[in-house]
Amino acid sequence: MARILVADDERSIRLVLRKYLQSKGHQVVEAENGQEALSILEKGEVDVAFVDIKMPKLSGLEILERVKEVPIVILTAYGTVDYTVRAIERGAVEYITKPFSFEEISQVLDKFLKREKVEDYSFVSEGEVVGSSKKMQEIFKLVGKVARSSITVLITGESGTGKEVIAKAIHRYSDRKDKPFVAVNCAALPPNLLEAELFGYEKGAFTGALSSRRGLFEQADGGTLFLDEIGELPLELQAKLLRVLQDKEIRRIGSERTKKVDVRVVAATNRDLEEEVRRGKFREDLYFRLNVVKVEIPPLRERKEDVIPLAYHFIRKFSNEFKLPLKELSEEAVDFLMAYHFPGNVRELENMILRAMVLSSSDFITASDLKGSVREGGAPSFEEAIRSFIQRVFTVEQKEENNLYRVVIESAERILITEVLRRCNFNQVKASKVLGIHRNTLRKKIRELGIEL
Repeated sequence: MARILVADDERSIRLVLRKYLQSKGHQVVEAENGQEALSILEKGEVDVAFVDIKMPKLSGLEILERVKEVPIVILTAYGTVDYTVRAIERGAVEYITKPFSFEEISQVLDKFLKREKVEDYSFVSEGEVVGSSKKMQEIFKLVGKVARSSITVLITGESGTGKEVIAKAIHRYSDRKDKPFVAVNCAALPPNLLEAELFGYEKGAFTGALSSRRGLFEQADGGTLFLDEIGELPLELQAKLLRVLQDKEIRRIGSERTKKVDVRVVAATNRDLEEEVRRGKFREDLYFRLNVVKVEIPPLRERKEDVIPLAYHFIRKFSNEFKLPLKELSEEAVDFLMAYHFPGNVRELENMILRAMVLSSSDFITASDLKGSVREGGAPSFEEAIRSFIQRVFTVEQKEENNLYRVVIESAERILITEVLRRCNFNQVKASKVLGIHRNTLRKKIRELGIEL
């Protein structure tokens, strides 16, 4: 049997773990703060350590930086991918979210006490990725394994589950993080325009090609190209994409020369590509080329334990972005969210919270605030949102005075520009044309409003 350290500032956690581990015949050593845990670990007298990520005197992350000889399992109540990444990058062999099950503890012990080799995971972090559920934790681990390689990744899941967020996380924690992340929605453009977008074109290649232009593969050179809705790619372009993946070179439309590109491709779809292959709608060879590693994101209804953490994540996000007061969820709101099936997944929850943040005039978001978006099928009208915002200004004490015009205009501008950029795949030339403003003006607004690209 093993000698195991349990380090946690919560006495109840230490008690539960101690009783369970002792019932399995293990010897347990306890520590109530980080400094005490470090002293025990430095003596090298334990086989495995369960360490809380946040403790007085020294955090679990600080302990990980100082101790490399003992397998350390991080315990945390913070179910975000960022904590997972930080812990694993510092050497944690496993990451368990509270409340944990004895089955999880048993599986960890079986893994390390049998001295099985453990891979050095490198988890990913992206501000939008939140999930304490077992399914999301497994996704964090899978994504972490592949982040630093250059292999292609296929992300699958229903619409609104956050496939692009995962793709950005893969890029952010890869060796390509300082290079471009370029995204394109394959369903958003007709085939002829999509080909020009992907591969570029030479001057005079077709009517309207008044100058040469780099395609998205060239723009993403050294970085990551995210092909969203890859299942919508026409067969002709599928063949050209396959050649790029095989030969790592592209040819602009109208050119006779090829050019080498170093691009990591991450693709996403809400379709069943295996079924599309059987129907002859998707090339089998391209499917196998893309499906080196598959990340399957479950719908929100299958990971209900993530709903409330996500809801509070969006509350904090919109409070910061639009200078809205922080709010709490009422008990009825929590009950409603936990019972709702979320056909639109995380995106629907995000829109639901934004609507409630704008329209609620109290410190609490109620079930009726949330049900409004379900009943009406969408976000409030712009007029309704502005009226509600102004009403709150005159009924709630404000921290800043004489700035209502600036706050409302900047909030509206930020929503407008962000949404147009997103729908234009963050192509600033297209977005400026849609908005009817000069590209330099758009760049200035992006900078002033702190819009992330």
